[in-house]
Amino acid sequence: MPISNELQKGVAGEYLVCADLIMKGLVAYTTEQGLPYDVVIDVEGKLLKCQVKTTEKPREIPQRSKKTYAYIFNIKRHGKKNIKRYEDSDVDVFALVELNTRTVAYLKNTEMPDTINLRVDALRDTYYDEKGKQDYEKVHELLLDGLNQTEIADELDIAVATVNRMCNENYKPFMTKAKYFSDLYKNKDWFYEI
Repeated sequence: MPISNELQKGVAGEYLVCADLIMKGLVAYTTEQGLPYDVVIDVEGKLLKCQVKTTEKPREIPQRSKKTYAYIFNIKRHGKKNIKRYEDSDVDVFALVELNTRTVAYLKNTEMPDTINLRVDALRDTYYDEKGKQDYEKVHELLLDGLNQTEIADELDIAVATVNRMCNENYKPFMTKAKYFSDLYKNKDWFYEI
């Protein structure tokens, strides 16, 4: 369900974070507007400041030759025109909210880059590096089945030069350290370690 404006999206994200934390067995409540954090988490008397960042859906990652989608969060800046930067003392935890699936992921402030692109779980195994690894494994299976490089290229709908490169004994498939949104789901115990 589309939400009318950015402010309403942010408010929805804050309440979704509170609900997620309460369902984990923690105490959480929203704060006044104008603070550098949106939610306070009470972990047995220790108060954690949580800044909520919300997105409505995956977006196309700019500067890619093929269309690639991810949840894109601009994290370390806030305020009008994103001029202000969060100080380390402003926030303990960032909550990343994906409204379309109503899911929440968390990162410690100390682990958070300025911007983060998180892969979409529904698109698992379609990203370039994952497909390359799959193709590499299929190439070697088909080689064992007795197919030549041209036949393999036709079978997998990839270039013969790519198959040739994958047959080189020194070839290793390229894998990024990209994370999926679900990689950042946290249980109740995680909050006690902060």
